[in-house]
Amino acid sequence: GMWYDVIVEKIKQLNTKVKEVVVTVNPIDVNNVIGQKRANINNLKNLYDVELIVKADEKIKQGKSKIEITKIYEDFSEN
Repeated sequence: GMWYDVIVEKIKQLNTKVKEVVVTVNPIDVNNVIGQKRANINNLKNLYDVELIVKADEKIKQGKSKIEITKIYEDFSEN
């Protein structure tokens, strides 16, 4: 879906391993961001190991979103 693509695009732009993303949208859009049967949440978790948190805010126009990366995986590979 459109929302899923927008979120994935944002994650891919960042050259880092994203752990958690918060997407804030108009209340009307919340269900679409979550996806049918939580499809978008499940796909992000399964494919990218990303937790998707969806928040509603009436101040955001319908169809618009605020995407924030709230947690990233730290890279501990410098032994």
